Order: sequence, then structure tokens, then C-alpha cells
Amino acid sequence: MPRSGGDAAPREYVARGQWPSGRLRKEAPASAVYGQEFVKRLLKALKAKGDPSMRSIEREARVNRRTIERVMAGEVLPDFGAVARLEVWLEADLWPGPDLRAQGRTDHPT
Repeated sequence: MPRSGGDAAPREYVARGQWPSGRLRKEAPASAVYGQEFVKRLLKALKAKGDPSMRSIEREARVNRRTIERVMAGEVLPDFGAVARLEVWLEADLWPGPDLRAQGRTDHPT
């Protein structure tokens, strides 16, 4: 599936380990870095909410469960609507942009 800027799926940039905790390749684009951090934050927020089922997330956050599964698997990035609905439902900041830029991590993890 074509992606913006020609980037591959975020998980395709894992050099060592497994998605989403594995180390990304040095040349990983910002989309992969952001995607990885988003999934880590999402998993943490879901755990804090009691590890709801995919059906529960879909019903309560109004985000398609297949979309969530694909995002968590590193196949795709979430769209803005999904990010917004998940952040509101989870009462958590999931999109890592400002934090990663402040750390100088927009190209790849250091």
C-alpha cells in the first residue's frame, strides 16, 4: 500500500528486536519513529485502562478495531480522527511529536 513520502510500514524499519520495542534502523523516517512511540504510548494507556478488549475500544472510542490492530502491529499509522478519539477516550497524550522533537528524535532514536 503506498504511503505518504514513500515510507514503508513503521515495523519495516526495526533493525533489532521486535515491533514496537525493537531498535529502529538509523535511516528510519520520522513516520516510523512517531509510529513506534505512538504504539508504546497506546499500549501503556490501554494497560492503565484495564486492558480493554478490541471490541470495547471500538465501541467506546469509536475507532475500528482492525485499524487499532494494524496500528499496534506497525502496519499503518493512525489517522488524525483515530488519534483524537483515542486520546479523549483514554485521557492520555498519545501523539509524540512535541516530546520527540524536544529530545531531538525526529529522524531516529538515539
